[in-house]
Amino acid sequence: MTETSSDKRASGKFGRHLGLIGATNIGLGAMLGGGIYVISGAAAGIIGPALVFAYFFTGVLAMFTAVNYAEIASSIPKQGGGYTFAHDTVGGLPAFLTGWFLMIGNIVACGLYALAVAHTLVVFVPNGVQHIALIALVIIGVTFVTNLISVKSVSGVLSILNIVQAIILFTFVAVGLLFIDSSNLIPIFAESAGFLEFMSTVAFIYISFVGFELVTSASEEIKKPAKNVPRAIFLTVAIGTGVYMAASLVIVGVVPFTAVAETFTPIADVFAVMLGPNALVLGLAGMAASNYAALNATFLAGARIVYSMGRDRFLPKSFNRVNKRLKTPIPALVLVLILVSLFALTADVVLVAQLAVFGYLIAQAMVNFAVIILRRKGLSVPGTFKAPFFPTIPLIGCIICLLLIPSLDYFVLQLGGILTAIGFLVFLVYGRKRNKAYVDWLNGEIGTTDP
Repeated sequence: MTETSSDKRASGKFGRHLGLIGATNIGLGAMLGGGIYVISGAAAGIIGPALVFAYFFTGVLAMFTAVNYAEIASSIPKQGGGYTFAHDTVGGLPAFLTGWFLMIGNIVACGLYALAVAHTLVVFVPNGVQHIALIALVIIGVTFVTNLISVKSVSGVLSILNIVQAIILFTFVAVGLLFIDSSNLIPIFAESAGFLEFMSTVAFIYISFVGFELVTSASEEIKKPAKNVPRAIFLTVAIGTGVYMAASLVIVGVVPFTAVAETFTPIADVFAVMLGPNALVLGLAGMAASNYAALNATFLAGARIVYSMGRDRFLPKSFNRVNKRLKTPIPALVLVLILVSLFALTADVVLVAQLAVFGYLIAQAMVNFAVIILRRKGLSVPGTFKAPFFPTIPLIGCIICLLLIPSLDYFVLQLGGILTAIGFLVFLVYGRKRNKAYVDWLNGEIGTTDP
């Protein structure tokens, strides 16, 4: 692919500080967060021990989309992830909606992770349950400062937190396998649970697998992106799926699934059952580390999407500004800070989790389709990773995302519909004309003044 004007204008704004490990840390930092430490108990309450199979099945479904992300990221290694892929292939309204829904997914997911960390801290705060939203706001503020300093600071935090959570998860699984009671695994499905409940669970826990998307959102900060981004994507999905299956087996095997159906600290609670009340702290520490890592990674990705939409004038171009000294997009970070804080104030973990999934599924369906356009327009860079069995894999990835959406809660679908309408309004009133003017300017068709 030849370098475009926008590519040249973007070059030098961000430094390439992240190698394969750093890129994978961003993916795993988001992936090993709320999915297993927070919502796995509620998911078990829906379908019972079949939760293990739900995590495996979701991982397989996510891999179809991950393969397509790996291909398009190899040819378009630019900031903004799925949004940029859609913009550079399809353009117009589909590109805007991809960015809009990814922005929703990342921002709402940040609210989930902040609430998850808050749930671990309220145990140590008198009357803490009444202050969950306030504690979450403080955590979001600290995350904002970390992201403000530099992407290296985020990667450094993720490296430390991923090590901590990996040790705790490994301990949980290794010890837990010794405590599994086979009677807790029978029957496999909860009473009255069937295919519809299984698919609802898959849709609910899909947020656990979106870490690979966040890798591509920081492509301009990754060394050798054509090689490292696809590798980081596959490592993120493969490692995450294996960890989820093992940890969920321990959760539903050590205690009856009904014992964790209404808790948002399932791993900590099972730790206490296995090793006594003091082990609860160990589980909470893993949960705090995991979700704070996810919060940092998702906060970073959300700001990069806002930056990219500002770059392309779908949003005000002030969001395109990057601090020369810090190399971070401060206006975009401030917007994400404000919006994440608003969602965290709801203090509703299940609502926030499902709404984030709604945004991610629609956006990823569009990115899967964008891979087809990438090939059709001859924009695929020779020698980079290619999805096999084209166009079957992209089509399957697109269909999977769209079929999971109706399985979400009805109220979430209503709320998602409202956010979709707001997105259309923003595009029609602001983004449509400004983006077209900007694209025409890049192509040299009008004036010389940057619109």
